[in-house]
Amino acid sequence: MSDLPLVDIAYRHIRQKLLNGDYVPGTLLSENELAAELSMSRTPVRDAMAVLSREGFVETLKKRGILVKGIDIKELYDMFDLLTALYVYVLDALEPRQFEEVLPTMKRYLDELADASERKRYRDYYENGLLFVRTLLAASRNQCILQTFDTYKDKILYFVVLYRTVNSPNRPYTSRKLYSEVYERLTEGKLTAAKQAFVEAMKNNREELVRYM
Repeated sequence: MSDLPLVDIAYRHIRQKLLNGDYVPGTLLSENELAAELSMSRTPVRDAMAVLSREGFVETLKKRGILVKGIDIKELYDMFDLLTALYVYVLDALEPRQFEEVLPTMKRYLDELADASERKRYRDYYENGLLFVRTLLAASRNQCILQTFDTYKDKILYFVVLYRTVNSPNRPYTSRKLYSEVYERLTEGKLTAAKQAFVEAMKNNREELVRYM
């Protein structure tokens, strides 16, 4: 049996289902049903939901249940803008040699991303993509940058997995091409080209989101 407090068990269980796209926006969840599913009382489930509400994943509706929220498109624009600014800053601030240490880890995530795309495993595909760019940021050795990235990465993962599952299950895996290009440019020491690839991808993401709206 897990040594984790029940609220942590409930939180992790529900959060993983959200990130996996098992609960789509608009779904009403029941504390009673979740408690029965987890074989625990409603109290730790309610406390877990309070944390998820603060993180922006759900909203408690009085006498109706817990509503699974979507992500506001404007908020998603803002998150993409912020993360792109972090990538550009790191690529501007560092020298090519400073990325050498993280390149093997980036290659591992790139390979895992490629495998996930072949297997059509959406969650693994996007999660490895986020880990790929987090590793790039880690080359800066700036904890504030990494903490900022970690604040938003799960909300972005939540959105893209749901979007892919619900709206475009057969859409090509375009991020694979981007990350492959970024990796190649970094191995060549061409940081400006890697930066331009991120900026161009950001523009394309905006166009895709407009179509989603």
